[in-house]
Amino acid sequence: MPIRTMIVDDEKLARDEMRFLLAGEKDVEIVAEAAGGREAIDLAREKRPELVFLDIQMPEVDGFQVVTALIEGGEPPLVVFATAFDRYAIRAFEVNALDYLLKPIDRARLGAALDRVRAAMPRREEYARRLRALAGSIRIGTSFLPRIVVVVAGEPSLVDVERVAMLRRDGSRVAAFTADGAFPTNYRDLDELEVQLDPASFIRLGADYIVNIRRIADVVPWSGGNFMMALDDADRTEVRLNRSQAKLLRSKAERLF
Repeated sequence: MPIRTMIVDDEKLARDEMRFLLAGEKDVEIVAEAAGGREAIDLAREKRPELVFLDIQMPEVDGFQVVTALIEGGEPPLVVFATAFDRYAIRAFEVNALDYLLKPIDRARLGAALDRVRAAMPRREEYARRLRALAGSIRIGTSFLPRIVVVVAGEPSLVDVERVAMLRRDGSRVAAFTADGAFPTNYRDLDELEVQLDPASFIRLGADYIVNIRRIADVVPWSGGNFMMALDDADRTEVRLNRSQAKLLRSKAERLF
């Protein structure tokens, strides 16, 4: 019997790509596609898929909330995350998820994930227990930083993260570019900050930048296939993006392109 499979991603191109990659797998039957978390929950109840390829970052209801709903709905399917997050960001739940795929998805890596799925099918209850543990960790770990500490005129001060347009590595410290100006913070490493910020708002762009996508004023084409990003901060700071950074940003903020 083929594995009843559902694809969940808010980007149509991503769903189309996954469907194309799965087309050659004779033991995989796509029974549903969902463009958002709420739709995924409803379709899962109706179609009862055995396997879900699940995007993490989606508006309104994200992949973690979908996992929680699947757990509460009874016997959950096997879940393979398909995400643009880097390995550092998903390390916390790698232990409990069946597998994950990094976008853009590599065919060979997808094949390896499917091999894990096939091996897990006879032992679905074992992986269901792991998924329940994952859901528990999600409930515990969904609190993100509401404010960060910056240094203003030599004194520590709190600033709401909504007012932060960008965090940039600046020597031995991280600098925050805010609606009130650019200030040093009490953080030494972007990795430390990245996992404490809401991924619905913040995106890591290479080694030196974390950007608040809600504080991007504009993105325009630049020379050599690059892009120039203007931030909605006090100084309307400009940052040049290479093609890979622009592609990653586009996957999260289509309205900017």
